[in-house]
Amino acid sequence: MGKDQKKLPLYIQIKNKLVSNIKEGIWKPGDTLPSESQLMEQYNVSRTTIRQAIRDLVQNGILETSRGAPTKVKEIPEDGLGNPGVIHHEIGTDMAVILLRMEKSQTHYHAKYQLSLPETADIFYMERLRMADGKPIAIQQSYLPLAIGDVIEQVADKKFDFFSTLGNHGIYHTNIKEHVSADNATQYEADILGVSAGEALITIERTTLGIDSKPIEYSTTKYTTKAFKYTIEID
Repeated sequence: MGKDQKKLPLYIQIKNKLVSNIKEGIWKPGDTLPSESQLMEQYNVSRTTIRQAIRDLVQNGILETSRGAPTKVKEIPEDGLGNPGVIHHEIGTDMAVILLRMEKSQTHYHAKYQLSLPETADIFYMERLRMADGKPIAIQQSYLPLAIGDVIEQVADKKFDFFSTLGNHGIYHTNIKEHVSADNATQYEADILGVSAGEALITIERTTLGIDSKPIEYSTTKYTTKAFKYTIEID
């Protein structure tokens, strides 16, 4: 694996390998892909990584899936299909989360607005500490419609990325919008992240849309500056 490839998130590396196999004719339109277990063994990655790579290619119209049926090649990718122009990922290998708070609430009005929910609606809220290699790297506050929150409530303290759990329940995302800014750590954030109050943090504000273009998740994540990498590629 080349030096530039190592910088990419793992699921994008796998996605690129799948695209290469299709372009090279190893798999042709109509062909069935190996099972998730076979791909996991072939590329030595987790099931979540395989599913994320496949999900991206389904959204690109390259692969097609249906419940109870194997994944098939739908069409040959265009030459322009490749790495996204913007790539960001957390720095670390052993990733985990610690659940700090979780509740169902009628407050959090800004989040309700981002989720296109009425002011009187209940909302699912959780605050989690994101860990890498045993060290805190970010505080994430996630807000979800109540029905979606019910799906991930049981895995909130276990799943670093809960989108795979949503996918297992037929809830998929089609679009993610993010806004990047800089903030100063409050005393509360500083104590949890092990930094000084007032120290700069990178804030990612994210809204995730479902297959019907309705918001399914809104979150703000504040990273320590050493824990986050953001790459922009202009072609």
